[in-house]
Amino acid sequence: GVEMNDTYVEWMVKRKTSVAMKFLKMLKWHPEGEFIMNTFKLKEMADVNSGVTVRRYIDEGSNNFKEVIVQKSIQKGRKLSDLQKMEMSSKLNERYFTVKGDILMKTPYPNDVVHISREGLVVGDRIAIIRVSDGFDSSFIAHLLDNVSVRKQLTKLTSSERIPQLSIKDLKEVELQVPDLETQKKYAKVLNLIDERIYTNYEIIDNDTRLKEGILNKLLGGD
Repeated sequence: GVEMNDTYVEWMVKRKTSVAMKFLKMLKWHPEGEFIMNTFKLKEMADVNSGVTVRRYIDEGSNNFKEVIVQKSIQKGRKLSDLQKMEMSSKLNERYFTVKGDILMKTPYPNDVVHISREGLVVGDRIAIIRVSDGFDSSFIAHLLDNVSVRKQLTKLTSSERIPQLSIKDLKEVELQVPDLETQKKYAKVLNLIDERIYTNYEIIDNDTRLKEGILNKLLGGD
């Protein structure tokens, strides 16, 4: 093993640098200026709609169970989780169900984003459904929407309530700088790999936290 000292820190820095270089090599990184960046408003690139007010469509006893995406299902740096199973009305409009490639954004601050790979999930309250048009890579656009430069725009657009809220109307006006489709796909491939590393690190942290709690609970005679 590597001792937790300056040598360990140096090793981690070298390791991360090595990983970054592999990513760049895989990307066949181009010098700046070899592709043109175009500016689009989100409404020019995608259909943007709000999720459903879930309580209006709860139909207890119908046995029509659906998995619902709620606020806590979307957390920065994590995969979609904590879906709520609910009995929903069969009259629920199809536009509230996820399609592969959808991007979801929480409209309350901090406007966390997730890229969807599962179909048929119900999108709940205060979540924007962003359905990207042909000619744009939805995975790349999801990464852009999570970028600090876009978040600065979102901060300016949000309301001044205790918990700032972003309206669908304002979200449509957000501007993104986007390269050509092939470049989008190339960048998305690398950024997705980095995301997988982030997800894995969070899973390790979660598992270690549960392990720590379990050890203490056993010591204290709990469950």
